[in-house]
Amino acid sequence: MRAGTSGVFVGRARELGELEHALDAARAGTGATVLVAGQAGIGKTRLAAELAGRARRAGFGVLLGRSIDLVGTELPYQPFAEALRPLGQPWQAGRQAPGSQVRVFDNTLALLSKCAASAPVLLVLEDLHWADASTLDLVVFLAHNLDSRPIVLLVTYRADEPWSAGRMRRLADGVRRCGSALVLQLGPLERGELTALLAAHAGHSLPAALTDAIAARCEGNPFFAEELLAASGERSAELPQGLRDLLLQRVARLDQQAQGVLRLAAAAGREVGYPLLHAAADLAGAALRDSLRAATEGGVLVAVPETGSFRFRHALLAEAIYATILPGEREELHARLAGELARIGAAGAAELAPHWAAAGRPAQALAASVEAARQAEAVFGLAEAHAHLERALALWHRVPDAAGLTGLDLPGLCAWTAELASHVGAAPRAVELGQRAIELAGADDPQRAALLQVSLGEYLYEIGSNDAALAALERAVEIVPAEPASPERAYALGSLAGGLMVAWRHAESLPVAEQALALARKLGAAEAEIRALTVLGMDLACLSHVDEGVARVRRAVRLAEETGDHLGLERAYVNLTDLLTRLGRPRESARLGQAGLEVVRRYGIYSALLAANQIEALLAIGDWDEADRLSAAALRGITSSFPYWLLTIRAAVEIGRGELDAARAHLEAARATRREDHAFGLYDGYLAELALWERRWTDADAAVQDGLAQAGRREAAPARVQMCATGLRAQAELAALARARRDTDAVRNWLTRAHKLITVARGAAAETAAVMPNVGGWLALAEAEYARARGVALPESWSEAADSWQRLERPPLVAYCRWRQAEALVAAGASRAEAAVPLREAHAAAARIGAKPLLRELELLAQRARLELTPPQATFSTANQGPEEILGLTPRETEILNLVARGYTNREIAATLVISAKTVSVHVSHILRKLGAPNRLEAAATIHRLAPPPLGQSEP
Repeated sequence: MRAGTSGVFVGRARELGELEHALDAARAGTGATVLVAGQAGIGKTRLAAELAGRARRAGFGVLLGRSIDLVGTELPYQPFAEALRPLGQPWQAGRQAPGSQVRVFDNTLALLSKCAASAPVLLVLEDLHWADASTLDLVVFLAHNLDSRPIVLLVTYRADEPWSAGRMRRLADGVRRCGSALVLQLGPLERGELTALLAAHAGHSLPAALTDAIAARCEGNPFFAEELLAASGERSAELPQGLRDLLLQRVARLDQQAQGVLRLAAAAGREVGYPLLHAAADLAGAALRDSLRAATEGGVLVAVPETGSFRFRHALLAEAIYATILPGEREELHARLAGELARIGAAGAAELAPHWAAAGRPAQALAASVEAARQAEAVFGLAEAHAHLERALALWHRVPDAAGLTGLDLPGLCAWTAELASHVGAAPRAVELGQRAIELAGADDPQRAALLQVSLGEYLYEIGSNDAALAALERAVEIVPAEPASPERAYALGSLAGGLMVAWRHAESLPVAEQALALARKLGAAEAEIRALTVLGMDLACLSHVDEGVARVRRAVRLAEETGDHLGLERAYVNLTDLLTRLGRPRESARLGQAGLEVVRRYGIYSALLAANQIEALLAIGDWDEADRLSAAALRGITSSFPYWLLTIRAAVEIGRGELDAARAHLEAARATRREDHAFGLYDGYLAELALWERRWTDADAAVQDGLAQAGRREAAPARVQMCATGLRAQAELAALARARRDTDAVRNWLTRAHKLITVARGAAAETAAVMPNVGGWLALAEAEYARARGVALPESWSEAADSWQRLERPPLVAYCRWRQAEALVAAGASRAEAAVPLREAHAAAARIGAKPLLRELELLAQRARLELTPPQATFSTANQGPEEILGLTPRETEILNLVARGYTNREIAATLVISAKTVSVHVSHILRKLGAPNRLEAAATIHRLAPPPLGQSEP
């Protein structure tokens, strides 16, 4: 049966309605980003085409671009280049170098804004599951900057491809954070919709048996249904067993000449222009046109008159046809295509390289691969550049004069590829290539050898081999001569100082960092100066010169931004966020971490440590929802660079939330790649905390002892105080159990151990409390736990500990201390009313952050002590009938409206929720529109009518 070309749009009424709402908003000046996800053939392209048609009729300018299959993920910004070409100002990302990826992003936004000045714009980017990482970053950037522009960005992608699923999840997460995004998941068509679709394609009603058979096979996928219908044949209702065979049945109806043209088009792996087909096909013009007409009428190709090209009706058709190309024929087709593309200058190195490689032309493929890597790196398409260099390495030994052809030697290529592997999170590969570069380079050039050793040390740190990393850095300093003075020696010294600093050997690191800084400034070596400043600041802060230390690291951030040292910038952000959290400034650290991640992502750099630092700060300030979201996203995109940190910090979130089985699994997974020193016992601290919530008191005690054994250095004093506080919690429980059993010897044993822990804690605090304010909080908690272990009820100790954590912006620890304070008040015989005050405060905080284990303990205490545990003011994110349901608000809008009702300004809301003031402004605008409120006061009045604020709640 020949399926007719149907212009009927079937189903998707809800999705189309939401898309038209986005167009309406754009006409009013409010832009939006829409992600349309679904499996191959589900109707993403058809929905986008329908919206594009409606947008054109409504006066929109419509720009269309799609990612290229087969070579798309190696071609930076390709869908944008295609979409923006009609503007008459060719958008050439590759010509932005030298410069910043930020410039590419800003130029794109400016070009779209200029276009939208005369009429609203719909920008459609299709098949982004094939897109390069830089394109995905640009989409996220635009999503965060279109809210005040009459522009709708519509993106389609497959969400179910295993090889791209992680990248697509990161894309969706990044876009959702803009606050004005819409994500549509296209599911299968309903049976009635499918029946209508098949009838429209056939041009008449179909027999029920045929419709039933197709519906059973396609499972609601419209493309599969159309293909099944096209291959069904009027005289037989038998259906093929596999979609690939089915697709090829349609191709098989064409003559051999047309099939040859289709194989050529499939080898091109893109929407193919007629001039290229004409030049590369071994056919006269008339014969080629006849074949193209047959393929178009047969439903295999679609003509695109606007661009003078042809594309496959579906990507799966191209893949199925490409798989039929025979060895020998494949090489010939790719050689023809590459030769013609090179001759007419219609393709860049990124597109030529895979064609030359598939053609069996290693020299041309090598040269194109290296050039493509240079071009991709220039616009910070680091993942694409890395892929090109890996191909170049594979080709190197097949090319006689590879060095002359590329301008590189093999050690240089290995070192370059290792650096990019590190940037994109492939740390083990970076180590392998770094070692190979050292072996190949030898020791003839000591400056080069030293820098290779420094790089190897950095890669070894990423996989948790800290001892080997420090040895490599020491070797680097040994290799490079002191005279004549060189930037390489300054950088090697700064890197060695960094290795000592990571080992918390600050007293040893400080003089080395000072020597590196002096040498770098004498030579004007900016990268070496940034490296030294980053380390020196940490050393100074940890050795009691806090303000000076923070200033040095901030200077490193500014200098790295000014000079374009992106690796140095990432390191500086990591150290500064870590330092701020240690100094009791976690809210500032969380804000800086978010900003830093956004910056380094623009340069194509993946930073697991910076992500972990931000999540740690969010946990500290009690923003557990955001910590949960970010840690889950980080885990989905986990790489081989510092995996133990992401696994461990995710476990910390899960422990707090009561997902203890998941936490145990992630801590076990982290064990395989953790640092040799267990991060100075912090890993063991999480093991102990997990055991405490599971009431495995002796396991918790054992984990604390293991952690203390790893934190013996003087510089690890803050970790020792924290570890002792955790251990004393276990001792208090064990001593209480021993008293209940009247086991005097056991009581004496646990109290002896408790006394040792408090002695260690007091000594460690004396060494560092003046420098690290968090230490004071942990010592106060440890003293209160020690009193609990001795069976002494001291409510005032717990109150003091809670006050300490309040000053340090640590609500979760405040809630824990209030719990213990209420418990001590009950034990001391205080009135129920008095004991209920801290209990209710703890309960409210635990409910807000979602600390389920703590909530359970609080409720058990209330039950035991017959305290009236008034539930905390119900937040609308969890109430059955909150503003989400009543007013149609999102959870984030509800959160912001609650703060508006309390009199917060946009800036204060942004600081509270750790988001930008611009994002808050967008949310407030959406809230006012949804409520039909003319101003913030009316919106606040609406929320108060639903639920008056609790007593005592006032302005910030």
